[in-house]
Amino acid sequence: MSLSRPRVLHVAHQVLPHLGGLETVVAAETRGLHDRGWEVSVVSSGSGTRTEDGVRTVRVWAWNGMEERYGVPFPLFSPRLLWVLFREVRRADVVHVHDVLYVSSWVAAFWCLVLRTPYVVHRHVGFVHHTSALVRLAQGAVLATFGRLVLSGARRVLAIDDHVARGLPKVVVLGNGVDTARFHPRPPVARDKPVALFVGRFVPKKGFDLVAAAAGDEYEIAFAGGSRPAGVDDPRLRFLGAVPADEMPGVYAGADVMIVASVGECPLTVLEAMASGLPVLLREDPALHSPWTTGPGVRFVDMAAGDLPEALRKLVADPDEMRRSGAEGAAFARAAYSWDVHVDRLDEIYRTVTPRSLPR
Repeated sequence: MSLSRPRVLHVAHQVLPHLGGLETVVAAETRGLHDRGWEVSVVSSGSGTRTEDGVRTVRVWAWNGMEERYGVPFPLFSPRLLWVLFREVRRADVVHVHDVLYVSSWVAAFWCLVLRTPYVVHRHVGFVHHTSALVRLAQGAVLATFGRLVLSGARRVLAIDDHVARGLPKVVVLGNGVDTARFHPRPPVARDKPVALFVGRFVPKKGFDLVAAAAGDEYEIAFAGGSRPAGVDDPRLRFLGAVPADEMPGVYAGADVMIVASVGECPLTVLEAMASGLPVLLREDPALHSPWTTGPGVRFVDMAAGDLPEALRKLVADPDEMRRSGAEGAAFARAAYSWDVHVDRLDEIYRTVTPRSLPR
C-alpha cells in the first residue's frame, strides 16, 4: 500500500465521455478526491488506459449492444475484467462500487471479499421502471441475487436520497452535488419563443414520450440526448443531439425552463438546471421528491394525467416570474449543494471503513 497517498478504486460500468448522470458523478468524485490527496483509479468499459486530471482510468472492452438495441445500459465485459479488477482491488485501500446491477460491480465485490479490501456501494437509482416486463423481471432477479450479495459485503451503502435508501443495509444518504462554477445563471437572451429543455436518453423511464406529446405553439421544446427519433415529426420539437458533458452549461443557458419526467430516479440534471437558474417542472413521482427538489423554483406536475402542456403555458406566460423563480432556485442550489461538500463527506466515509489509519 502507498505510504504517502491513500488509494481508492472506483468501479463503474460506464464513465465519460459516455453521457449520463452516473458518469458525471464519477468524474466529480474522482477529480475531487485526487485534489484532496487520494491516488485515484477507475475501472470501466471501453479500451485503453489514460490518466486525465490526475485520475487513472483503465478501460476493459465490453459489448454494449443491450443499450444500443433496447436502451438498457448493461455492458458485457471481456474475461480480461477478472484480471484487471484483481490487480486494481489488490492495490487499493478502499473500493467504491457504483450500483449493483452490473457485471463490473459483481466482479469488484467478489475480489474485495476475497482480498479483504473494504468497499462501499453507491446506489444512484432505485428499481428502474422499464416498460419491458422481461427487463423488469431480469432486474428484480439480479437485485435479489447478485445485488443482495454485493450489498451484504459492503462496509457502507451510499444512497443519493431517502427514497433510494429505503430498505438498504448500512446505508448513508449522500446527496449529489453540482459544479456551481460551471452551472450558474446567465444573462437573459431574447428569443422568438421560450425554450423548455429535456435532458436524457429517449427511453420510457425518462418520460420522453410524455414530454414530446406536450408540444405547444407558445413555446419550443429542445431535447439534449440524441437525434430526432423516427416518427417524431412535430417541428415544434428541436433535437440537439448527444451533447458532450463540457457543453451542457451552454445548453442550459439556451433554455428558459427545465422539464424532468423521469420515474424511479432523481437525475443530476435537476440540480444542474436549478444551479443554471432555470425553473424546473418535475413529474409527480416519489423518487423525485428529494432534499433539493424541496427548494424554490421547482413545481411538481401530474404529467401522466396530461397536465404538462398547461403547466408550461402558465409558466412561460409570465417571463418575469419565470426568471425570478429560477434565480431563487439557483441561490438555493449554490448555498446548499456543491461537489466540495459531497467529496469532503465521501473522504470521511472512506476513512471510517478502512481498518488502518490512512495518511491525510
